[in-house]
Amino acid sequence: MFGITMVALFTGVLFLAIILNLAMKKENSAKITGFCIAWAGISGLFIYSYGYGIAFADNPPLAILRSVMAVWGMFVSKNDFAIVSSTPLFASKAAVLYFWAVHFMAQYATASAAIAAIGTRALRRMRLWLACFGNLSLIYCINEDSVSFGRQLTENNKNNLVFVDDKATSTLENAINSFGGVVIQDKNALWPDRRFLRSLGIRGKNRKYDFYLLHKNEAKNIKYAFALKDALETAHIPANQTNLVMLGTEELHTEPLQALGDKYGFGNVTVFDAASLTARLLMHHFPPAATMDFATDCTAAENFEAVLIGFGQVGQAVMKQLVMNGQFKDSEFSLAVFAPDFEQVSGYISATCRSLTDNYNIKFYDYDGRSRSMYDYILARKDDMNYIVICTGSDKTNNEIGGEITRYLARIGSDAQVYLADYSGITCLTDGNIPPKQYPVFSTDVLCTGKIDYMATTLNNRYCKNDKTPQENWAVCDWFSRMSSRASADFMPSMALIAGQNPAQQWALTDTQLENLAVTEHLRWMAFHYAMGYEKMPDDVYAAREQQFIEEKSLCGNGKIRVGKDTASRQHACLIPWDELDALSQRENAITGGNVDYKQADRNNVLAIQDIYKLINENNL
Repeated sequence: MFGITMVALFTGVLFLAIILNLAMKKENSAKITGFCIAWAGISGLFIYSYGYGIAFADNPPLAILRSVMAVWGMFVSKNDFAIVSSTPLFASKAAVLYFWAVHFMAQYATASAAIAAIGTRALRRMRLWLACFGNLSLIYCINEDSVSFGRQLTENNKNNLVFVDDKATSTLENAINSFGGVVIQDKNALWPDRRFLRSLGIRGKNRKYDFYLLHKNEAKNIKYAFALKDALETAHIPANQTNLVMLGTEELHTEPLQALGDKYGFGNVTVFDAASLTARLLMHHFPPAATMDFATDCTAAENFEAVLIGFGQVGQAVMKQLVMNGQFKDSEFSLAVFAPDFEQVSGYISATCRSLTDNYNIKFYDYDGRSRSMYDYILARKDDMNYIVICTGSDKTNNEIGGEITRYLARIGSDAQVYLADYSGITCLTDGNIPPKQYPVFSTDVLCTGKIDYMATTLNNRYCKNDKTPQENWAVCDWFSRMSSRASADFMPSMALIAGQNPAQQWALTDTQLENLAVTEHLRWMAFHYAMGYEKMPDDVYAAREQQFIEEKSLCGNGKIRVGKDTASRQHACLIPWDELDALSQRENAITGGNVDYKQADRNNVLAIQDIYKLINENNL
């Protein structure tokens, strides 16, 4: 009879554990289980120490050992009630009831833990099985950014979600489980092969596969991408079923991974570095033009002055974007960079973009953003500053400097806007939001929908003049052309601000307004080329290229060389003031027999803005 009672009791405990695990959130169930373990353990030690202390009073070591073993036994449905039942304390019915309540808690904790373990394995297997059907999103790397991104994916689409990494904290893994993802850590997943593809049902059927390689070590992303590409090719997966988004270097890694003609690759490839994307995101949400006043003739009513605190990769990317987006007719650009280590970290950008500091008022100060020199500068320029960006590389330091500067600006009555920037995204400290609103890089808006590039892809498609979709033309677009389209498209909202026009409506520009906007467009174009490492083509080089064109034309009937642009040496003849463009156009036409008009090209770019917005509105892009 006693055995039957124990079976019935444990069955009831097990049933209760199942009900609670199903009915409650995982974290709440875990808290209850943890409480039961702690309470049962402490109470069991007291009960059995008391019982065995009396029963083996003459042998304390044995009493201690038996007490510990009895407590362990509580969690596997054993009890030593016979030892304690004859003691004075347990003559009380309340003590007996407490004894069995403690054992009930221990059995519940064991049952609950077992169910959780079995349930987790079963749930994982079920999710892996489901991943073989429908569209699939695979994220390589498990960290806070990638897990946050995965959560957004599940909220925005119905793709099955798989994470691959060799390391994952229990906290992050629990977070992934909470929104329906599954973690794979076996060797076939870490170095993808056909067996791994088969385990996820990746085959040549009508399914879509999105691969997000988000490891902060770009070298790992690159290795994984090429291994994945080889596995997909071996499995004969059509390229148009695949999409790759990867943290890496776009200039180097896009073309080798992109399917093109007979060359196998991913159907669409988006390679980004977090620093550059952060800088672009800053310009999208907070363009320099939005901090300035403009006259009705589309000229600037003030200069643009910015401060940059920190000069790591994010700071350097922000500097380029500020130069590209901070040029306006009748406005002077100035940038003060405060970074105590700028000499040690600026080697690459100094070597590849010397023209930036040669052509723009950019001054470097080897002081920290918390220094007295920094605050002296702010006080002296408080009425002229528009823009302050803090990107020291440390969240703690960013927040410390940002908070102090924001409070100081309010005290001295400055309207300068303050932004924090790091690899994860941007935060505006002066928009009145409490807490400040954040704009993450690792978001579906940025990495999935192409929202940040929607105008650039539309603009590039306009240049292509074919029957392909914007996405198809963008997929085969070379790196420099992508960067050019992005720079032009990113500045279009600023053009609308300068002109005081609604992008969605027909613009009514006077000749004066069009001319001034065209000058601003030329300034923007020059800033882009300087930021890309271009320099003004020397006159003797231009003359030599003219002669080369003449010789080619005499031999072949047509000169193939582009006289005013040398891509290899990154030199361009159009990097000159607006007023000198007519003379350059005439000189080039005299040699080539063409009819180029560089000023008109800038005017046409301004006029094209409305057409781009019209296409975007018509296609709901």
